[in-house]
Amino acid sequence: MWRLKIKEGGNDPYLYSTNNFLGRQTWEFDPNAGTDEERDEVEEVRLNFYNNRFNI
Repeated sequence: MWRLKIKEGGNDPYLYSTNNFLGRQTWEFDPNAGTDEERDEVEEVRLNFYNNRFNI
């Protein structure tokens, strides 16, 4: 599952911000997030995409 992280990056020496990272949004994948049913649904969608990615 994906999680939205807002206003992060202050400890990264390669990122610079003049407004303290206000408005910075990043997505982070957490494979253990969600319920078992949600993870099964996500896996089913991923397999469906993988099997049909060249059909359209």
